[in-house]
Amino acid sequence: LVAAGADAPDPAVRLTRRQLLDGAGIGEDLLGDLEEYGLVRRNGTHYDGEALTVARAAAALGEHGFEVRHLRAAKAAADRQAGLIEQMVAPQLRRRSPGAHEQAAETARDIAALSVRLHAALLSAGLRESLDP
Repeated sequence: LVAAGADAPDPAVRLTRRQLLDGAGIGEDLLGDLEEYGLVRRNGTHYDGEALTVARAAAALGEHGFEVRHLRAAKAAADRQAGLIEQMVAPQLRRRSPGAHEQAAETARDIAALSVRLHAALLSAGLRESLDP
């Protein structure tokens, strides 16, 4: 239950390791590091579309000097945010009414999208404060 950007692949996409490597334009070493740090993981023998998004972003950040170990903080923050969203929709998940789970999933996606917007605005404001004289 994650908000996807307009350019994000469908999380239901199933990619082989080779497809992920080729699609993200990364090598085995980077993918191995992403897996080791828990940023990307396989579902059985395949990866989902979100793994492609993460791999592409990690590769692009690498061009700015970021190493995978630097991205652990982003992973930890995302995990905390997901946990908070799960807590917020838990009452909806406990309902036995038809469509309760679908409604909870929609609510979680809405909250996630709002959280991404909030994060982007706070990050922008923080950078503006520290970089603008």
